[in-house]
Amino acid sequence: MQLTLNDITFTLLCEKALYREHDHTLILSDLHLGKATHFRKAGIHLPMDSAMKDYAQLRLLIHRMQPQQVYILGDLFHSEHNSEWDLFAATIKAFPEVKFVLVLGNHDILKHHHYAELNMVLVEDTLIEHGIAYTHAPMKEIPEGHINIAGHIHPGVELRGAGRQYLTLPCFYFYKNCLLLPAFGHLTGLKIMRNERGARIYAVTSSKVINVL
Repeated sequence: MQLTLNDITFTLLCEKALYREHDHTLILSDLHLGKATHFRKAGIHLPMDSAMKDYAQLRLLIHRMQPQQVYILGDLFHSEHNSEWDLFAATIKAFPEVKFVLVLGNHDILKHHHYAELNMVLVEDTLIEHGIAYTHAPMKEIPEGHINIAGHIHPGVELRGAGRQYLTLPCFYFYKNCLLLPAFGHLTGLKIMRNERGARIYAVTSSKVINVL
């Protein structure tokens, strides 16, 4: 499914990412890598199998889309440095021709040398290109004439069927010139978004993106 924002065409991917068509840029947010190991070290069991899906899915997505650059809109790594960073580093090194850009989020607390060793470009707050402002958290005030693309919220939608049946899915959520991206990471929760008047909601299934509002 495609969405045009300020004359820029994006493809909404079922891998919970965006693809900017004109310059082959892959955009995703909220990977929260290292979360499973972080909590396991604290005595809280989180399944490593689910965490490993994120690294595998990232590799498969880059192989499939063949981007020239990857933008990560914050919360790349969940907390302090742990052994999972090596898994991410191996993923980055598998694509030496791809430029990786990280817009720092509230969970991105690693020392900058970790990113520098992987030749990642860091953006402290806002990356603005072609009338689009890329941030981690949604902007409180969006510059006039701009669209904000952000993460942080982990948007989800609840789809109701007959009787009391319902299904909860991650979603892309567009409202008041702000497009919220679903969290890429598997070990993240969902914030169910309201069906606000004028909002557009695109639910993400395992095989496609569906316009539900």
